[in-house]
Parts: sequence; C-alpha cells; structure tokens
Amino acid sequence: MFACPNCKEKLKLVKSSQLECINKSCHLPKKTFPIINKIPILIPFNLEDCILRDSYSENFINFGSKKRDVSNIKTKIKKIIRDLIYGKNIKTIKNYKYLADHLKKDSKVLIIGGGTIGSGSDYFFSMCKRKGIKINSIDVYFSQNITAIADAHYLPFENESYELVIIQAVLEHVINPNRVVEEIYRILANNAIVYAETPFMQCVHEGPYDFTRFSHSGHRWLFKKFKEISSGAHHGAFSSSLFILSYAISGLMRNKTIGILIRIFFTRFSKFLDLINDYKSNIDVACGTYFLGIKSKDYLSGKNQIKIETFYKGAQKK
Repeated sequence: MFACPNCKEKLKLVKSSQLECINKSCHLPKKTFPIINKIPILIPFNLEDCILRDSYSENFINFGSKKRDVSNIKTKIKKIIRDLIYGKNIKTIKNYKYLADHLKKDSKVLIIGGGTIGSGSDYFFSMCKRKGIKINSIDVYFSQNITAIADAHYLPFENESYELVIIQAVLEHVINPNRVVEEIYRILANNAIVYAETPFMQCVHEGPYDFTRFSHSGHRWLFKKFKEISSGAHHGAFSSSLFILSYAISGLMRNKTIGILIRIFFTRFSKFLDLINDYKSNIDVACGTYFLGIKSKDYLSGKNQIKIETFYKGAQKK
C-alpha cells in the first residue's frame, strides 16, 4: 500500500517495526521508516527541504498544537457540540454527497490532513462504510483516524493509485502548496477526483503553522491541471466579516473568550446571510473556497490551453 516518500518505490516490512525502501539507488540517507503503535511514520526527515525536520522529535503526538485529543469518543462529542453551535455548511455537505454518490465499491480514497474529521463529511463516511470502501488517511500527528503519518509534500504512494483525494483545510498549512497539488495529481488515476477546501478571508489559526491564503481564482489556478466540476465559496462574505470582527474585538479587549462568544452567537446568522447574499460578492470576499475537479490527461492539450482570467467568477467580472 505504501511507497517510499522520496523515490516512490515499494516498501518492504523489516522485522515488525520498520518499513524499508527496496530501491538501493534511493538517495535518502536513511531508508527505513519506523512503525509506532501500528502507524508507519513515512516522513523523509533527512531531506534538507523537509519543513518538519527541525520541528519533530521522536514523539510526534503534539506537533502543531499543544494538545491533540486522540480519544475517538471525545472527538465525536466535540463535533456534536460544534455542529449544534455553529450549524452545518450546506455547500460542503452537497460536495461530499457528490463524492459519495460517484464512488464505486472498489475505489481507493485518500484524505490528506485526516487527523481531524472534516466538516460536513458525515454522509460521505457513512456511504463509504456502506459500500465497503477503504479510506486511507494521513496527517502529521497521531490520531484515531489516520493510517500513516506523512508529509503532503512527499506522499508515500505509487503513481495513479487513488480514485479520490480529499484535502480539506490543509493547503494553508503547507509551505509549498504547488508541490502538494503536483503530488496529488501524481497519485490520482486518470479521470479520478480531487476535492479541496482552503481559507481565503480567514484569520490565522494553528499559530506558526499557518502560511497561505487563496482567492477563488488563485485556488483554481493551483488546480489548473484538473478539469473543473465545480468551484466557489463554501463560506461567504458575512462569515469572513464575523471572523475578522471577532478577532479584532478580542485584540481590542485583550480577551480571546469574547471573540469565541461572538462567533458562537453569530455564526449561524452569518451563514444565513451568506446564503442570501449575491454569489459573486461571496466569491470576492469568501471566508473559504473549494475546488472539485477531475484529473484528465488530455485536459491541457491543444484547444484546452488555460487562461487565468477564465477562472474568475467574482463581482468584478466584466
């Protein structure tokens, strides 16, 4: 199932606690990867451009956060409370329903950043379970949900090995989004699907591990090799305004709790306003954008040459 994150050759099991790259020409200084608590750690720490190199120690659980809840029961309770307070994202739910309905029984699914279950994905997971579809999930910390710890810049899978890749609220946390999308393109089979959600007008979260934001057209350009099924804003202008207002008031009052309370009381209302707001206005001030597309090898050939202005769907379009 797994491949070397560097050369993409197969890995073999060594004893019961390590995986080893079978390629003797692989230039990784260390070609073995540990298995801890039945979870393989498939990050090439030896590579100089691996951004996790200096951040990680032998204990991977707390990377990116002081506290990571690995209890499945507690995670489900938190999710239920979050849904009750903030409501659900209609656009995301619709997109996940599309994914679930278009998957075949033998499909292979990869979730990048799957340590935390993505918002709006309940129906998708229930349908995958009903169809008997196996989901592989990777992240950079231990969780009940993952099958491996891996860096999205170096996906440890062979070429064209998946029919669907989901990357929700992850691209803002990687140092090189273009490289990550190239890796996604590599591991997807022809006519396979990618689904991505990424923030735009949203405040920093996860502290020092939050790097990038994308407008809708910038996000679409990131996935320019993929043929579009649909794209747009999954949260609109009023959700963006609420985020910024709550952070600004928290700073002014020197009290983070005030900002949290503002979001608790007004998130559902802001989502309602997003729904009735002009679609094009939501695009220009999106709290977050999404892209749903297909890998098609002939998409960029001949008459399908891409012009970036064709991606823009906002209110300033002439």
